[in-house]
Amino acid sequence: MDQHNHDHKHEKPDHPHAHDHHAGESHADAAKAHNQSADSATAPQKAIEQQKKDHEKIEELESKLASANDKYLRLMAEFDNFKRRTAKEYQQLIEQANEKLIKDLLDVREGFERAFKADTEGTDLQSFVDGMKMIFAKLDNVLHKHGLEVYCEAGQEFDPQLHDAMMKSASDKIPEHHVAEVLEKGYKLKGKVIKHSRVIVSSGKPSLAAGAQSAPSGDDEAKAAFEAGAGLDADTNAEPTCP
Repeated sequence: MDQHNHDHKHEKPDHPHAHDHHAGESHADAAKAHNQSADSATAPQKAIEQQKKDHEKIEELESKLASANDKYLRLMAEFDNFKRRTAKEYQQLIEQANEKLIKDLLDVREGFERAFKADTEGTDLQSFVDGMKMIFAKLDNVLHKHGLEVYCEAGQEFDPQLHDAMMKSASDKIPEHHVAEVLEKGYKLKGKVIKHSRVIVSSGKPSLAAGAQSAPSGDDEAKAAFEAGAGLDADTNAEPTCP
């Protein structure tokens, strides 16, 4: 009897929080299930809202693209108009410049007409030559006023940017690699070369052997041929000079 009571007293009682723990787990599972159910219920709605936002963003970008494209087309049209207007204004400037030059040359042309008329009426030769010189001076002044510059100096150093060397020739007075003689004058228009001067370049002093030869050299023959073709007097030794 005592042994039975003793055994009964040593039996372990149930944990006082065991039932609360199981109850908490049940409530947590229920809450989780509820949240999952709520999420699954709102997922389609969130997808619809996101799709709506994406659609609005696409529409906004399309609107910006259309606006930028319209602006680009208008700028291109304005640029084309600007190019046409600029080209027209440039052409008008050229025509106005030519008109001014032609007007200045009219006096020269009329001077030639008067000179030719006076010659046919029996004017003496010296007066005719003097008249031609005056007309030439007027023409030269007109061209100079419009930016034309004539260069034709013998003795200056040869420059391939200014001169075309037709041949070389020995010279007692002109040093080597300098212009010995000007065959055709050169011209610049407002500083830009528009026609190179054609020249004979000095090869330095002639050697004794070359001076003792009586036969004409190849350079002399070439010079004579050039002067004949250019309408120059091959027999004269005078160098052309600027008027």
